[in-house]
Amino acid sequence: MAEYTKYEIYILLNQVKPLWLSGIDLSGMDLRGAALKGAILVGADLHDTDLRGVDLHEANLGGANLQGALLVGADLRRSILRGADLRGADLREVNLAEADVYEANLSNTNLIDSNLGGADLTNANLTDANLSGTNAPDHKLMRAKSLTGTILPDGSKHE
Repeated sequence: MAEYTKYEIYILLNQVKPLWLSGIDLSGMDLRGAALKGAILVGADLHDTDLRGVDLHEANLGGANLQGALLVGADLRRSILRGADLRGADLREVNLAEADVYEANLSNTNLIDSNLGGADLTNANLTDANLSGTNAPDHKLMRAKSLTGTILPDGSKHE
């Protein structure tokens, strides 16, 4: 992983978009307010990062580590999260419309009231995830790798 000072990261995040930040370590940082629309964050380490309300529209987060990240209210429309690790992330009220979540690990995530319209959940791990209030259609959910213990959009628990 590339190593940057907080000042260098601040400068990077305020450059003309799209940003190319593949493999960067931003773990544990407070990035609220950052404009990361279209950013390339393939394989980035964003675990325990505060990304509440951040614009990640059309960003590429393929293979990124987002374990325990706070993404409440973030815009991830048409983003790529293929193979990303989102275990334990807080994704309440996130907009994942048309996002590519193929083979992502969403176990133990909180997706309450998130927009999953058109999201590709094929082979995603949704074990023990909370999907209450989402608009995830049943036919999309059935493509997931695991729904064990998942709270479904209607509030029922999948066994």
